[in-house]
Amino acid sequence: MPKASQLSNEEVSKILHLKLLGKTIKKISKLLNRSESMIYRVLTRETPYEPNPRSGRPRVTDILSGRRMQRMASSQKMSVREITRASRLQIYKNTVHRRIIESGYMIQVKMARRLPLSKLHISKRLKWARNHISYGDKWMAVLFSDDKKWNLDGPEGNIKYWHDLRKEPRSFFRRQSGGGSAMV
Repeated sequence: MPKASQLSNEEVSKILHLKLLGKTIKKISKLLNRSESMIYRVLTRETPYEPNPRSGRPRVTDILSGRRMQRMASSQKMSVREITRASRLQIYKNTVHRRIIESGYMIQVKMARRLPLSKLHISKRLKWARNHISYGDKWMAVLFSDDKKWNLDGPEGNIKYWHDLRKEPRSFFRRQSGGGSAMV
């Protein structure tokens, strides 16, 4: 596989145009940020420059199916495994993972644990705090426990998702008594 990317038709026409203007190979290579040998090969070639076909296995997915996978991860909040099943193509989940990452604006992050507070919730919390600010010695009668809680019905707080960098981050919250858990 070649070390540098192949020349586009636009770059070839720039090389030929700059040579017609009287620029040297060295100046052309500096202007276009390409090697002098590549510029020389384009200028001395008898037939028009055509990039060599790349070897390797052809892609299983086309551009449209890759964008569809990225859209599923972004808007429908689907996992890689769910996207693999929904695509109806015979592809591995690693392929789907690569297509999502290729977009450049999708990253996999841990979901933040936050309460979805409305303006009413916030005002009630502030009212409660203001009422209890002058509690004084009564706080000594409040019992704070340091119990341990283990969640028995799945991962708690370890939820990952595909985050679209152009959108707001997602968050989740859990109920105090919901699900199977053990307190010690």
